[in-house]
Amino acid sequence: MIIAIKILGFLYKMISTRMLGLEGMRLISMIMPALALCLALSSLSIQAVCNQNVASNMNLRTTRISVIMLSCLKITLTSSSIISILMLISFPLYKYIYNDSFIYYPLLLCIPLLFCSNISGVMKGYLEANDEFSITYFSNVVESLTKILLTVILLYIFKDHSINTKAIIVFLSLALSELSSNLVLSYKIKKGRKIKLISTNQYELEVLKQAIPLTLSSLVNTLAGYITPFIFYYAAAKSGFDIIESTTYYALITSYAIPLILSGEAGIQTVVKLAFPKITKNIDNKKELNSIIDKSLIIGIVISVFSFSMYQFQTDNMLNIMYDDTLSAPIVKVLSFAYLFAYLDPIFITILQSFKKEKAILTITVITQIITMSLIFLLTINAAINTLGYVIGLAIGLVLKFIMLAIYAIYISKYKPDKTKLISVVVTSIIYMLVLWANEGLIAYIIISSIYFLLLFLLYRYLYSNRSNTHHIMTHK
Repeated sequence: MIIAIKILGFLYKMISTRMLGLEGMRLISMIMPALALCLALSSLSIQAVCNQNVASNMNLRTTRISVIMLSCLKITLTSSSIISILMLISFPLYKYIYNDSFIYYPLLLCIPLLFCSNISGVMKGYLEANDEFSITYFSNVVESLTKILLTVILLYIFKDHSINTKAIIVFLSLALSELSSNLVLSYKIKKGRKIKLISTNQYELEVLKQAIPLTLSSLVNTLAGYITPFIFYYAAAKSGFDIIESTTYYALITSYAIPLILSGEAGIQTVVKLAFPKITKNIDNKKELNSIIDKSLIIGIVISVFSFSMYQFQTDNMLNIMYDDTLSAPIVKVLSFAYLFAYLDPIFITILQSFKKEKAILTITVITQIITMSLIFLLTINAAINTLGYVIGLAIGLVLKFIMLAIYAIYISKYKPDKTKLISVVVTSIIYMLVLWANEGLIAYIIISSIYFLLLFLLYRYLYSNRSNTHHIMTHK
């Protein structure tokens, strides 16, 4: 089911970018930072809070599930209303920045999207706490299919209309697809169970105590994503670029290059989900903890290296498949070096979360985001670098965050790597890269990559199966 969701997401991105083109994606990229910020502010991480409270109260029975559900709903509806009002008040500011009143309409459509998304979060939190992941995955599939079908049908019907109308259609499709997810979730929850919502004026405070710190962690990245484009636009204007040129370049980065590079991140997220409970359970068992981190890093390195190889050596092919457009190829090649390291961030974040070091994660995020935004401004305003400053500043910030997370996670966990295993994988990966640089072409890439995975498979069997069996026999004797 997860694979189906990822494929549908990839398909939606490919279809929408092809049907809208660069100009359409430029308009979409003008709205997305505001939408991401509003979602982060209004959601208050309610899905995670609802999940945690429902799960804990299944055993403790200190609070009725209906009280938790109603408290979460009241909070998310209140926060969504407040953020929606602030969004309406901000309309004149957006018109001044972009000098175009068209932006009102997609922003208006973001308001029902906020409510639907946040209500959906409460229901998903409840279902996941009950280990009913299949229902939440199914709702995501329905949402993705609805989004794709509505986008394709409506864009085809309005194909002769202006690009502004097409951009509005995209946000209408997003809102309606989120509504479809709500309908599926509410039907599945209602079917076979009875939840009587009981009001209380006390439990909301307990929910907020958990929600606010969690929200601050995710808000930093979102706020940086909201502010950074404006910093970039201002710096680009100082270098002689108008708003259309700077927003177009920004769209190439955020709507083309980065989504392509992050398409392989699902593998890392799967590793993290599997590793998190194991790391948490073995905090005091250093030998087992080291083994878990070793395996996580080895798999993470392989995923990161293979993803890097695709974006470095098959850039044009990947961009043509996904967007039928290769304008962002130079950006992809530069950023792929940074993401070679940044792909491993979730593993180190998971280690820190297991040791309850959320404040450290927040501190590192704040520091690196400030440095990244400062570099983007200073480099972009430099006439010799201009718009490329965004890419360089972002790349440096990503590598710096990786270094800080890795050092602190290793220090906290007192991780002592199995050097033989890690060096073997790293050396094999370096040789793989060198051979690819010496041999160009798609056929050569497929053959070399196949050999690389075969070698890794044999290496993995040797390092784990043979050694572990030998160790078991010796211990038994």
